[in-house]
Amino acid sequence: MEERRASRRYKLALHVEIRIESDLQEFQQITGRTCDISPDGFYFRIGQSLSVGMKFGFSIMPPWEATNAFISGRAIVVRVEDVSDDSIDHVGVGAVIGKYKFGQAEL
Repeated sequence: MEERRASRRYKLALHVEIRIESDLQEFQQITGRTCDISPDGFYFRIGQSLSVGMKFGFSIMPPWEATNAFISGRAIVVRVEDVSDDSIDHVGVGAVIGKYKFGQAEL
C-alpha cells in the first residue's frame, strides 16, 4: 500500500478535547486521546462516533502540566472506524488540520 500522508506522523498519546457545534447547545465537548499526530493531521480515539466531513475545534494538551501549554485549532473528519467493542474510547477518528496555534494558559 502506498503512503498517502504528506507529513511524518509521531506516535503520541495526548489528551484531546473535541468541540462540536450543535443545534441543541452551543458546543458539545468530547474528550479522548491522540494515537498519532503530524503538522497536517492527527488520529484519535473517542467514545462516540463522528461523521466524515464534520468540522470541529480541538485542544491537545501535552503531558507536561507545569507549562500549561496546549495546541488548539480547527480540523475536519476524514476517517471514522470502530476499533474496539470493549474499550471506552472505541471509535478511531482521522482528521486533517485546517489551522492550529500553540498557546499557554495563564497561571
